[in-house]
Amino acid sequence: MKPKIQYLILILILVLGFTVRLYKIQNPVADWHSWRQADTAMVTRNFVKLGIDILHPRFDDFSDTSGHGLFNPQGYRFVEFPIFNLIHYLLYTLVPSPYSLEVWGRLTSVFAALTSGIILFFIVRRRTNPTIGLLSSFFYLLLPFNIYFTRVILPDPLMVTLFLAALNFNDLKRKNLTLLFGSLAILVKPIAIFFLLPVFINNFWLGVVMLLPFGLWRLWSHRFPEGIPASLWLLNGNHIRFRPAFFRWIFGERIAILILGKWGLWPFLHGVFSTLGNFGPWVISALLYLFTFASGNVHHDYYQIPIIPVIAILLSLGTWHLWHITTRTWLNRIVLIFSLVIMFGLSWYDIKGLFQVNNGSILAAGEAVDKLLPKDALIVAPYNGDTAFLYATKRRGFTHLPLPIKDLIDRYNIQYYVSVTYDRDTRAIMDKYTVLVEKPEYAIIKLVEPLP
Repeated sequence: MKPKIQYLILILILVLGFTVRLYKIQNPVADWHSWRQADTAMVTRNFVKLGIDILHPRFDDFSDTSGHGLFNPQGYRFVEFPIFNLIHYLLYTLVPSPYSLEVWGRLTSVFAALTSGIILFFIVRRRTNPTIGLLSSFFYLLLPFNIYFTRVILPDPLMVTLFLAALNFNDLKRKNLTLLFGSLAILVKPIAIFFLLPVFINNFWLGVVMLLPFGLWRLWSHRFPEGIPASLWLLNGNHIRFRPAFFRWIFGERIAILILGKWGLWPFLHGVFSTLGNFGPWVISALLYLFTFASGNVHHDYYQIPIIPVIAILLSLGTWHLWHITTRTWLNRIVLIFSLVIMFGLSWYDIKGLFQVNNGSILAAGEAVDKLLPKDALIVAPYNGDTAFLYATKRRGFTHLPLPIKDLIDRYNIQYYVSVTYDRDTRAIMDKYTVLVEKPEYAIIKLVEPLP
């Protein structure tokens, strides 16, 4: 295949990959995994409101996320180094457009995914042939699972782009660029270490040096323990690793059904058995990651974002080999095409529900809060600890009632309580304090006792 034809096909794949990611791109942060998206978007929103401070990233939740009883009134958010947020901020502030901060957050991930598709093409073409390279880009950008999870406001798609860039330059023996992109990938999310295994195999000490910026970031982060969420449970907090339920959830529900739509297993498994040479370390990296963060991968489907490049490559290898089987050629090809079409269809059937807004009441309440309450008002917006409701109000405060409401008023100057459920806590607070708004969808209460 001539290079011009290769690049033309690649451009068509990229255009298609971009177009499908525009589906519901203007959704509010209230779809699947809205809590994690809200956490990320809050950091960028505070860059806009307070100015860029990459050494003190902040979000709006005062709650104890450390697991050590440490409330967080400064809103410190020491998870990933805020490279995603910096790019998100620059796109939002420097590119003239009518798009909201939320749209630009999603587009940040979309642009990262398109870049990953390009890098994947070059890596796979170099190691195999142009057709498999194009297929890898095609599957990476068009698997329904990856369409959704690379148009979310999360740092994970950017991490994938950065570790793919590092692997690409590692192949090309460009040590400085490998070091740069590998270090950035680990800073964005340290789980990138698993997927940089080929770098460690090729040059162990280069891999060690890649860890230094992350080590410095972690040393700095530990000065703010209230801003470091508890994370050890992600390893094996519920003791599920290697149990039958683990294999059912990861290799059954997630990979076989959600990502491969059942029918994609045939080319995928064929690819597994044909990749022991070129991409064996990649497969080992993905398995080590899945087994290490066993609880995280079972609890959260977005934890499978970094294994999608490996899955796309295995699908491509299997598809190419099945297409070139010499016995019963046309029958094999018809069955292969049918399997891939059904794969996309069944996977989309399971994925499409992730795009829907889960609770419109938090959006209505958030809009009312933003109109009625002072911009610096501190509130409680209980939503089972989910920050999506707090994000919708554009205010700071708590996402649940960790203490009696009187203690939150006295200790943290909480001024309002906003609820989308009329539960026992809400009723008790409404009985004692001043109700500003009471609607079927939500209530807004000023935490001042009414005059007798």
